[in-house]
Amino acid sequence: MRSLVAAFAGAVALASNVTFFGAPRFSLGDTLPNRDIDGNILIAQDIGSSVEKPSCQGGSSANARSIAYYQEWNTRTRPCDKVQPSQIKLDGLTQLNLAFAYIDPKSYQIRLQNPQDDGIYHEFVGLKDHGLKVWLGVGGWEFSDEGPTRTTWSDMASSSANRKAFITSTLEFLRNYGFQGLDIDWEWPASASRGGRPEDTQNQVTLAKELREALGKDYGLTCVLPHDNTFLEGIDIKALAEHVDWFNVLTYDLHGSWDQSNPAIGAKMRPHTDLKEIDTHLDALWATGVDPGKFTLGLAYYGRGYTAADPNCLHYDCPFSAPSTAGECSTQAGILSGCEIKRNIKNQKLTPTFIEGGAGAMQLTWGDQWISYDNDHTFSLKKDFANERCMGGTAVWAIDYDSCNDNGELPPVGPGHSSSSSGVPSASSVAASSTPPNGLPTKSEDPSTILSSAGSSVCDGFYCKHETG
Repeated sequence: MRSLVAAFAGAVALASNVTFFGAPRFSLGDTLPNRDIDGNILIAQDIGSSVEKPSCQGGSSANARSIAYYQEWNTRTRPCDKVQPSQIKLDGLTQLNLAFAYIDPKSYQIRLQNPQDDGIYHEFVGLKDHGLKVWLGVGGWEFSDEGPTRTTWSDMASSSANRKAFITSTLEFLRNYGFQGLDIDWEWPASASRGGRPEDTQNQVTLAKELREALGKDYGLTCVLPHDNTFLEGIDIKALAEHVDWFNVLTYDLHGSWDQSNPAIGAKMRPHTDLKEIDTHLDALWATGVDPGKFTLGLAYYGRGYTAADPNCLHYDCPFSAPSTAGECSTQAGILSGCEIKRNIKNQKLTPTFIEGGAGAMQLTWGDQWISYDNDHTFSLKKDFANERCMGGTAVWAIDYDSCNDNGELPPVGPGHSSSSSGVPSASSVAASSTPPNGLPTKSEDPSTILSSAGSSVCDGFYCKHETG
C-alpha cells in the first residue's frame, strides 16, 4: 500500500511542512488537528483520477449489509439523550456493533472499558433475538490517544505470545457474552501520530490471520479503514482481505474545525460527509484490486458545524471563526447529534437546505451557526452511491445519536423496542413516505430552499444524475 499511495502523492503540491491527512473520526471530544511525530499538520490529499472506479449501474450490492455502531459509554457519560440498548432503532439494520471493548496494556487481554458496562453488554447482545447480528468492536480512536494504551495495539501485535493472550481472551469474551463477530478498530497501524510503528503493517496481517484461524467459521471478523491515504499507507489491505470478511470504511469527518490549520483549505465551512470527496478518497481502495464488495461505506448520524466569521455569510465555503456551539447532550463543540439537529429544527422552526454541486449533504443555519449533516434523502443518495460503486453495505456511526422520533424525543426504555426509520432507508422507502421518517426535507420540497455550494458548479456523472431528480 505504501508504494501505491506514494505513486499518487505527486498529484498535490503543498507547503513543505505539511503531511497529507483527512480528518479522523472523533468519538468522545478530541477536537485538535492531528500532527505527525514531528508536529507537522496532517491534511487531506487528492490522489488524482488515474484509478478506474468500479461501476454497477442499477446494482444493489450495498443492500446486503446495514450496520450501525452503538457507543455503549453514552449511558455513563452523557448528561441527556442517554440511549439504552432497548431504545435503539432497529428497523432496516442487519447488524449492530458495540463500541468499544478495551485491551489491557499489560496483559493484552480483552476486557470491558468499565465494570459498569456488563449489564449494557448483556442487554445489547439480547437484541439478536430480533434477527440482528451483534458484534463487538475493540479499540477505537481514543484508545490510541496519548495515555497508557497509546501503543497497546503495536505492543500486542508485535509478538506471538502477546497476540495469543489477546486472541485467547477474545474468543472467551465473545463466547461468554454471545457476540457473533469481532470488529478490529486499530486507528491506525504504522502511524507515528497514532502511537504506531512501521512493523505494524505486517503485524496487523499476522494478527488478522491468527484471529481468523481461532475464530473459524463460528464468528465474523472485520476491521476498519480510514478514508485518508496517509493512514492507508500503513495498512496492507490486499493481504488483510484474505482474512477478514469485509472492511468498514470511515468515510466521514472529512472536514471540521481543524481545517483552519490546513493551508490548502483554511477556515472554510465544508460538509464532513461530502459525497464527491468521498468518491475521490475511495480511489485508493479501488487501486488495491480488492473486490469492492469487501468494503462498506461509512455514514454519520451526527453533523459537524462552525461558528461563522460573518453571520451574513452562512453557506458552503464561507469563513468560520470557531467550531459550532456544543449541544447540550453531545457536549462537544463542532458536533450535534441527529436528535439535537431534529430538536433545533422543531424548536427554532428552521428550514434545512440541500447543498448542491456534488456534496450530497444538508445544511442548517441559525444566528451565526452552520451545520452540515445527512437526512433520509442524503443517506439514500449515499446508499445509491455505494450500490453504484459495487460496495458491500453501509456502516453508520452511531445509532445512539439518532434513536429518536421526528421531534428529537427518545422512546421509553423497555424490552424489544423497535422504531421506524432506522438503518439507512432505500430510495423507494423515502419516496413512498409523504413525511420523511426523520422529519427533514427531501429533494422534492420547494426548490427555493436549495442552495448551491460555492466553487462546485461543475456536475457530472453520478452527482448530476441524482441532484436533478
